[in-house]
Amino acid sequence: MARNLPPLNALKAFEAAARHESFTAAARELNVTHAAISRHIRELEGWLGGKLFVRTGRGVELTERGRGYASELTRGFDVIAQATESVSGRRRRRRQKLAVSVEPSLAALWLVPRLGRFTAANPDVDLVLDSTSRLVDFARDEADVGIRYGRGGWPGVTADLLTGTHLTPVASPALLETKRIRTPAELPPGLLLQEESRRYWDEWLTAARVADRVSPEGPTLGLHLTIPAAEACQGFALADEVIAGDALVGGRLVRPFGIAVESYGYFLVRGAERKETRAMAAFHAWVAAEIADTLEAVAKTNALSVASGKRRTG
Repeated sequence: MARNLPPLNALKAFEAAARHESFTAAARELNVTHAAISRHIRELEGWLGGKLFVRTGRGVELTERGRGYASELTRGFDVIAQATESVSGRRRRRRQKLAVSVEPSLAALWLVPRLGRFTAANPDVDLVLDSTSRLVDFARDEADVGIRYGRGGWPGVTADLLTGTHLTPVASPALLETKRIRTPAELPPGLLLQEESRRYWDEWLTAARVADRVSPEGPTLGLHLTIPAAEACQGFALADEVIAGDALVGGRLVRPFGIAVESYGYFLVRGAERKETRAMAAFHAWVAAEIADTLEAVAKTNALSVASGKRRTG
């Protein structure tokens, strides 16, 4: 027996408009004009012989009749979608949770501003970011992967090097113009912004051969605070080209010396017994590409700075 059905396009337009309670949102979802949605709904109301929407000062609202009809249509479209996926084999991928542990400074200064690109490219991954200074224990914690800074060789984890780094002081160009500091020996101890551990400054000052003459006496801050403090002309922060990358590219910070500690790097880590899932692999590939882009941008900035300096002194 032939079914007595309204036009399918009119049903689709009405169901979308009812679900959003907005003709504009329905037009956006179906990639048609607002006028087309209005026309389809008028056509459907004429076919049914009654109003499905009433217009108000704020837009449109479903009538009682329209609300009941919309509920049945949505259920019917869901059944059709499920049946189609089953036959075609193109099932929607189940969202996979990925918990990432990352140190607060890297999260705030570099990772978070880029996360939109990861979620846009991986809509089936439910990313959970755990920003903590504590070293994650994959045997007990819920984290799937982590980004660690160090020399590697941690027990109980698989560690893949994302990049080696160059750890060196960074400062605001305005501060350098004021202080006229040309050599590491001229660094004012009170302007050396410290982290909770002085180890990194000690290593850099030793590499610069001034550890016996310069000792950090500046305020102690977390790394996620030393970079903003340096941007605000409060002193010299010790940072690498990843953590300070955006500020270096933006010209808010510069690296006044060519001396760097190169024994550290960023690693993507996971439990040694844990196999890499699809979500882990997607994050691994994405974060490696983002770091490569940052390093390339910083390198271009350095090249332009060198060229500019040669023109000024030539």
